[in-house]
Amino acid sequence: MKKTLLVCLMLSVAFCLYAGGSGEKKGKAVEEIVVAVPALPATLDPGDNSNQTIAMYKVFMNMYDTLIKIDYRNNTGTEPGLAESWKRIDDTTMELYLRKGAKFHDGSEFSADDVLTLFGPRRPFSKDSIMGKDKNFPNFKEVQKIDDYTVRIITKKPEPTLEQILSLPSYSIISGKAFNAQDYKEWQFKPIGTGPYKIVDFADTEHLILEANEDYWGGKPAYKKITFKVVPEVAARIAGLQAGDFHIITDVPPDLFSSLTSAPGIEVVGGAITTARSVVYNMHKPYMDVHLRKALTYAIDRELLVKTLWNGLVEVPNGIQWPVYGDMYIKEHPKAIYDVELAKKELAQSKYNGETLVYRVLKDYYTVELDTAQACVEMWKKIGVNVEIQVCENWSQVNATDANGIRTYDMRNTSHNGLFPDPVSGLWRTFKPSQDSTTKNNWKAPDFHEQGSILESATDPAVRRATFKKMLEIWDDNPPVALLYSNAIFFGKLKDVDWTPYGCQFMDFGPDNVKAK
Repeated sequence: MKKTLLVCLMLSVAFCLYAGGSGEKKGKAVEEIVVAVPALPATLDPGDNSNQTIAMYKVFMNMYDTLIKIDYRNNTGTEPGLAESWKRIDDTTMELYLRKGAKFHDGSEFSADDVLTLFGPRRPFSKDSIMGKDKNFPNFKEVQKIDDYTVRIITKKPEPTLEQILSLPSYSIISGKAFNAQDYKEWQFKPIGTGPYKIVDFADTEHLILEANEDYWGGKPAYKKITFKVVPEVAARIAGLQAGDFHIITDVPPDLFSSLTSAPGIEVVGGAITTARSVVYNMHKPYMDVHLRKALTYAIDRELLVKTLWNGLVEVPNGIQWPVYGDMYIKEHPKAIYDVELAKKELAQSKYNGETLVYRVLKDYYTVELDTAQACVEMWKKIGVNVEIQVCENWSQVNATDANGIRTYDMRNTSHNGLFPDPVSGLWRTFKPSQDSTTKNNWKAPDFHEQGSILESATDPAVRRATFKKMLEIWDDNPPVALLYSNAIFFGKLKDVDWTPYGCQFMDFGPDNVKAK
């Protein structure tokens, strides 16, 4: 784990060379910051399955805590969160000893009852869930309260990555008292957590305003106020940073680095992250058979995309995996095939008959999203596939459905996040039977799902590695998406703002990452 996180940290600072004068003396400490982002989550409920998005990942660490954390900054693996310590009682039972004195934003104290709420009625683990069943932890069986500061989590079968699962955003602790006292439709926009910042105001298409939690158990927050402001257009984010309206902007494409760093007092930070970008196929369409999917996949020149759109700052991955997996990384697995003639042969075997495929995109949700889509359309045209891009304003438009509730796109964009360093978090979390690949896009892959069930419960490292290798091979032969490239996030920021990005999607302004002056 230490080796893994060290690599993540190296990735997160890989391109700080764009800082330009980063050794300059800092001025007076900044107390309030404005962060411009392309989008915010639809709600602030960390347990809402429809809310597990990049937009949520960028903000959740500042409002909530999990029982167990991953220390991305200091390279110490898993570490105590709201659980001060824990131990495995047996293969299916973990006992956690909770932190005393930790307070929610309303001043009430955290206790075992709040852990019961996380796994209790109306939350994602309950049959009466009001925000959808949990998709990430189907192995959960029950939680037991031993006393006010001790709980046991019991699984149906062994769960080798349970510590890491409990660090995921969807397992953030919320006040059980506040949750049970309010109507969910109101509560979801202002949940009460224990994190370093409190929610002041939230309008999902405009802003999220946070203020410092002065009673935070983890130390004093560095900033008195943080405003995440929705600015969809990258040009507007850059202009706002240059004008001093913003302190940090996210998702800066490489071709605009120079326009930022040429201005005094501004730097670019960030780099590669454990995320991959892809194009999703809708397999409800009768012509979207395995041969058409392979044809579309083989027709993409990924190295050209990396060179021209990313200036070589990202890589073409060999499957949805990263070297940070350590011994679980299948180094010998090949990268995606680029072969125009093979693509044409697959197309000839498919049910495709000249239909115009609808490819829905958002302009700037992902860095260089539209540019990538336009390049792919030209590549598909060369093998004889007609694709029409539809630029949408939001995800509701992208995922529009017909009268039967079936999504109407042929293709759309997505990303695959390695939220912790194990294939359970990447490939399996994204393509297990409960996820959209099956439930929304009709991917039929019983052999893949069988292997995934082994992966998530096997305790023998050799068995897990061999299983993951098979899963990668099955996935390549029956692709539910066209994998493009590993992703990166670059930020523009004012030099006098103290903040360092991690090698993942999470933005952390708490005392773990930024110390109060």
